Parts: sequence; structure tokens; C-alpha cells
Amino acid sequence: MSGAGSPPGAVCRTARRWKSLTKSMKTAGAQHGAQNTLVGAPFFEVLTAEELAERWRVPASWVRDQCRSRSTDPIPHIRLGRYVRFSWGSPELTQWWVRRQSFKKQIN
Repeated sequence: MSGAGSPPGAVCRTARRWKSLTKSMKTAGAQHGAQNTLVGAPFFEVLTAEELAERWRVPASWVRDQCRSRSTDPIPHIRLGRYVRFSWGSPELTQWWVRRQSFKKQIN
């Protein structure tokens, strides 16, 4: 939706610019993490709920619901105010994933 004073298509252009900016920020962050090996802490890719949902092929609403305190085993996440982020490749997220996988017993 364009505002009363903005030209038609302004929101679409802004959204494209924002997407381009965030993509370059992720790339810069990954490069920074690769260069910053002296700190000793591993660098994990930071994802939004939507990005995590896309990788796991589940609805983003399900991911957000699994972060709430009422969940019995919430997805490991970081809260930045009202924003929720996930550390892709972190041991905590990997352990959560393994705990939640259902393995069927093989009957011999």
C-alpha cells in the first residue's frame, strides 16, 4: 500500500531494497564470522522464524509457537526485544532437533 504522498509502487521498491540489504548483511556477517576466528567462539548463521520455517518446511507460525514459554520443549532461540532469532548450526538447536525426531522401532 502506498501512502497518499508516495508514488505508485514505492512500497514494492522499498521491499526489494530491504530484501537486498538484508541479504548483503547476511553475507557480510558470514564473511565477518569466517574472518573473526581469534575470538574463539564459533559463528552461527542467524535466522528469523520465517527463514527457519522455510528450511524445515513448516509454517512460520508453528516455529513461533514452539518458542513460547508454554511449550514443553521450546526451540532454542534468542530474544532481541520483540524479535526472535535462531542460531543455525548451533549445538543447542541440533540437540533440540535430535530430541524431537521420532524414530520408529524396527521389528525383526
